[in-house]
Amino acid sequence: NFSDAKKFIGISNLPMTWPGALAYCRTHYTDLASSVNRSDQNMLEQIQHMQGDSWIGLHRDMDTWKWSDGTNASNIPWNPGQPDNFIGSENCAVVYNRHFYDERCTNMHYFFCDT
Repeated sequence: NFSDAKKFIGISNLPMTWPGALAYCRTHYTDLASSVNRSDQNMLEQIQHMQGDSWIGLHRDMDTWKWSDGTNASNIPWNPGQPDNFIGSENCAVVYNRHFYDERCTNMHYFFCDT
């Protein structure tokens, strides 16, 4: 049920770093997918199956996970063992296989924008 979900667009022809995806979304749409509720998460999970690992607007700001729209993130559906901040440099999040993972912001991924 997606009745109270926001609208997203998946960008699957242009892999970018997290900062690049953020800039692209803000230029062409509104923002990276941010402040997701359970309906939003269900929708992203369905779309993600078609386009693979994808950036969302979730990032670490010091020790706090925040959405790119500036709101603090809570109830994040992390994969077990995540976030692990591997090598101390995983400060951005992707959605993959129904869960969120922290990754290096310089990795290249497809992404979701809010529309």
